[in-house]
Amino acid sequence: MKLFTKYNRINVISTVIIFLIGCAAFSFLLRYVIINQVDEDLKIEKNEILTYIKTNAHLPSVIEVKDQYTTYRSINKPITLTNKIFTNEAYDKDDRKKELRRTIEFTVNVNNEWYMVNVSKSLEGTDELIQTIIVITVALILLILAATFIINRIVLKKLWHPFYSTLSVTQQFNLNDKQRIHFDATNIDEFNYLNSTLNNALIKAQKDYKSLKEFTENASHELQTPLAVIQSKLDILIQNEKLSEGESINIQGAYDAVQNLKKLNHSLLLLAKIENNQFSAQTKIDLTQLLQNKLGQFADLWKNRQMTEKVNMQPVVIKSNEQLVDILLNNLLSNATKHNYPNGSISITLQHKKLIVTNTSNEGVIDEKILFKRFSKANISADGYGLGLSIIKQICDASGFVCIYNFSEPNVHSFIIEFN
Repeated sequence: MKLFTKYNRINVISTVIIFLIGCAAFSFLLRYVIINQVDEDLKIEKNEILTYIKTNAHLPSVIEVKDQYTTYRSINKPITLTNKIFTNEAYDKDDRKKELRRTIEFTVNVNNEWYMVNVSKSLEGTDELIQTIIVITVALILLILAATFIINRIVLKKLWHPFYSTLSVTQQFNLNDKQRIHFDATNIDEFNYLNSTLNNALIKAQKDYKSLKEFTENASHELQTPLAVIQSKLDILIQNEKLSEGESINIQGAYDAVQNLKKLNHSLLLLAKIENNQFSAQTKIDLTQLLQNKLGQFADLWKNRQMTEKVNMQPVVIKSNEQLVDILLNNLLSNATKHNYPNGSISITLQHKKLIVTNTSNEGVIDEKILFKRFSKANISADGYGLGLSIIKQICDASGFVCIYNFSEPNVHSFIIEFN
């Protein structure tokens, strides 16, 4: 969930709750005030009746007043009342329906005769007034909420624009890019501080990466000469007929180790060259012919291991660096061969926009988290230094291809190269 969405959700929910509580409290308070006013009017009406009786010694005439009802009832003896004012339900002859009324009852003595006086006021108008006020209040609340939501959406989107701009620049950042990154200027201190911190961190990362890459390149390059010298010396020693069997075995082991070291050094140099864009030249490549030549190179090896191959190729021409594509094909076929078993099978399918290389294996599915990481052997074989798949992925990235790994039972591995 986006921060903006979460803020809006919290803001709207809290505002709605506050407004609902406020609306309920306002309606109760309004009703209390209006009913209290009606009670005061009833008390005034009572005092007027008592004053009239005291002055004129008889009951006042009942005058019809809208929403006010007065009745007199003769009683045998006085009833003690405490000026209780209550709400009751009564039938309205005019509207022909029951309505709520606020009523006060009291007794009076007129010429030694007792009467029960009942004065009531209708609350229908009061309820309608309260309902109207509540409707207006709710409408106002909804209008405020809508205005707040729109204003927050516009204002917050504008306020957060520098953040998303910084995020976009950071996502496009590449350690191999020699150009310095540039963040848009903003008048918000927090975003300026964020941009400054990110800028310093990314510049330092570029410098560290450049130093590490230069060290790897220099070390790999400088290792070529001593490795060549060691290999030539070992060649001379191996040709010595006076060596014992044990010495020959030890020298052969050293020779094999130097060979492996040369392969490792060559792979590291190749990765460094790919990262430095030293294979930028692109030409049209007859991929079908190139793959056919590569299959011819592996044919004897597959025959010696009694492996069966299934080939299905369509004419495909792509535009890329021919040297990189040659290395890519060589690594794909080498990987499918090295991690296979005698009497196993290899399937090569070349379509319009896709190359699929599938092989059988004794090992299960590869952990995709470390599939293309350098020096990880992907749980397939203890042989090699874990750079073959990394080189495949690096070539695909540099060429604009997509490399996909699939696994199916029983222990069948597939690498799919999708061309741009």
